[in-house]
Amino acid sequence: MLLKNIRFLVTQNSEREVLEKTDLRVKDGNISEIGHLDASKDEKVIDCSEKAVMPGLINAHTHASMSLLRGISDNKKLEAWLEDIFPAEGIMEKDDIYTGALLASVEMLKTGTTAFNDMYERPDQIVEAVEKSGIRAVISRGLFDWDDKGEERIREAKEAVEKYSDHELVTPGIAPHAVYSCSLELLKDMKDFAEEHEVPYHIHVSETEKENRDLEAEEGLSPTQYLDENDLFDSSVVAAHAAWLSEEDKEIFADREANVAHNPAANLKLGSGIADIPDLVEKDVNVALGTDGPASNNNFNLFEEMKTSSLVHKLEDPRNINEQEVLDMATINGAEALALEDEIGSVEEGKKADLLILDLNDSELTPFYGKRGLVSNIVFSFTGHPEKVFVNGELVAENGDVKGVDQKDLLEKVQGKVKKFSEAGE
Repeated sequence: MLLKNIRFLVTQNSEREVLEKTDLRVKDGNISEIGHLDASKDEKVIDCSEKAVMPGLINAHTHASMSLLRGISDNKKLEAWLEDIFPAEGIMEKDDIYTGALLASVEMLKTGTTAFNDMYERPDQIVEAVEKSGIRAVISRGLFDWDDKGEERIREAKEAVEKYSDHELVTPGIAPHAVYSCSLELLKDMKDFAEEHEVPYHIHVSETEKENRDLEAEEGLSPTQYLDENDLFDSSVVAAHAAWLSEEDKEIFADREANVAHNPAANLKLGSGIADIPDLVEKDVNVALGTDGPASNNNFNLFEEMKTSSLVHKLEDPRNINEQEVLDMATINGAEALALEDEIGSVEEGKKADLLILDLNDSELTPFYGKRGLVSNIVFSFTGHPEKVFVNGELVAENGDVKGVDQKDLLEKVQGKVKKFSEAGE
């Protein structure tokens, strides 16, 4: 396949080049060539003379199957919100997990996300949804041991890592829920396992002020300091939220090269706080962008998340963060956080062809003032409806239609589950 006459190619390479009037060839799922190329030998040629091409977005923190709980509880802080969520999650069965993950995958592909980092239960069902939709994902079985099922969860997590280590679309990970929901033994044992298998260690860190306050009362340490004191903090860590970090915490993140998955919309909606992302960026901490689950966001649209992130950090000074930094968070930084920067996150020869094609005649992208103006429009004005979405060089979505999924049937099935989950909260 050849993308011919690309008007703007937003590479997100190390120089953050935006190339003009160039071509891109895809072979065996990878980007094989970029430049002025002869189209005579390509079976499929797509004219991109009025298009922009960019890397697919990477959602660094999700709970995909919770799409079934979108709108079930609003206008509450995290602790009260969880009182509504836990009963509904408690009755989720295999088909619910699969259906919720498939709905999430469809929504993400339609809005330009080609990879997501998930923490939830029943990984087999989520992988099944990934395979059905054609999206890419890092899948981790969420872990905690405050009840008698901790060992069962650990077994499931380890089995998933072994089972999916060579999957084309799935990268396995390890995901202890948080320091307050996991024993130190679990945190350490699963860190050892993650290191042995070289997979990400995905964990909630300092999502709320209460989380910090409670641990400081018990241990005299913040969650970041607690993890670091126990040799659990390094570059494999993907720390979701990080909304309440002290200066010492931030320095630990920088020194250990740990990653932050920033979730501004969910943090705002639950009143949890605002992460000090400009200061983390200043300290060279790798910050990726996530949506969290759709019960607290309430969608998976990472283009919207980019704008939210931009605006919330400009409140005190519009110079605090710029559009290029935010685009980095949604692309190459997400790839780095998941240790996939050699495969995805930028448009470069040898990388996977996870690509978006945007129509420059879209009113939300018009006018564009050159290369800088295009990046500005992508972050500040585009609401997330790419014309074409490719994963591994395969066309998985076009004009809002996800190719492998009967969306009418899926939406009817999802709506049919409302009564079940409504009754769970009564």
